[in-house]
Amino acid sequence: MKKALITVALVFILGISSFAQDKKIAFGYGVEVNLNAENGAGGGAILGFDVNLFQQFAAGINVTMSGDSYDNGVLEMAIIGRRYFSSFHKGFFIQGNLGLSIINLRDEKTFFEPLFGIHGGYRLVLGELFFAEPHVRIGYPFAFGIGIVAGFRH
Repeated sequence: MKKALITVALVFILGISSFAQDKKIAFGYGVEVNLNAENGAGGGAILGFDVNLFQQFAAGINVTMSGDSYDNGVLEMAIIGRRYFSSFHKGFFIQGNLGLSIINLRDEKTFFEPLFGIHGGYRLVLGELFFAEPHVRIGYPFAFGIGIVAGFRH
């Protein structure tokens, strides 16, 4: 699981470097409470990266790492497509998620599940460089998640 996290971090760093000159990117970190837990809710951390394609559309990747108090862990990697309901990549949005979920249980069993879902939220732009983004998501295999991402736009 540690090798997977290191690989994901390197992909994000390389992705940021390759699009840094474009002035159309957003990169954020966040926290989430979701149902990626054996019993009840689990907590997680989020990395998000998106590139503005058109006036109301963006595409990118989201990575969520979550776990519970029973030493179960889930790594979700998803490609996203996002549509904003206002122009200039702010305000309410809806996005589709498609990817892979790696579920690592405490008894050393690992499962690979397809990931798909719908994600909705609001991007609040804070000045020229920063944003905050509360969100809610539903889908498979996580069922439900609610959280907030904060980051920068370039």
